[in-house]
Amino acid sequence: MSNIETNTQNSEKFAVSAITPWIKGTMDVDSHYLTVNLPNTVFFGLIPAGKRKDRTPISGITSMHTDRKYKLGKILLGALIVLSTIGNIGNSPVGSIVLILLGALLFASGIVTTFSYERSGVTQTITFPFFESNHVEQFEQHVSEIVSAYQDDRNVRMHSEKNAQTIVDGINNKK
Repeated sequence: MSNIETNTQNSEKFAVSAITPWIKGTMDVDSHYLTVNLPNTVFFGLIPAGKRKDRTPISGITSMHTDRKYKLGKILLGALIVLSTIGNIGNSPVGSIVLILLGALLFASGIVTTFSYERSGVTQTITFPFFESNHVEQFEQHVSEIVSAYQDDRNVRMHSEKNAQTIVDGINNKK
């Protein structure tokens, strides 16, 4: 039995936007494929619009990494909305609270975690909200383990050396 056949199934749900954390997509990995099925969103992540689907063979993944990025436009716009609304909170308290909340969520959506992997020379990048950071890094680690096991399973030199050592040990134990 191959090393990668045991305990390699992993299916994770991820939020795709800080503003709408209830909109989730899935990323699955097993010993054969990395499957991405995420909804796309528009208008600062408020409206779901279409899906992103990708199925990549484990054999085609050559590298992967996670990264934290800061989108200054969203961060500055969110901070500007919050700061300008705080000054006018006495005029319309309910409207001001809504705008402060929207500004804070917009600010939060400017801090993202990315999961990138390269397949056949093309880099695929998937963006997640900041609060999915640890979750994405754990998923990346699991995918990395599966890719490593896949590569080890197909490493002829490593298996030849292991088989040769087993034969030598068997001969030495018979003497």
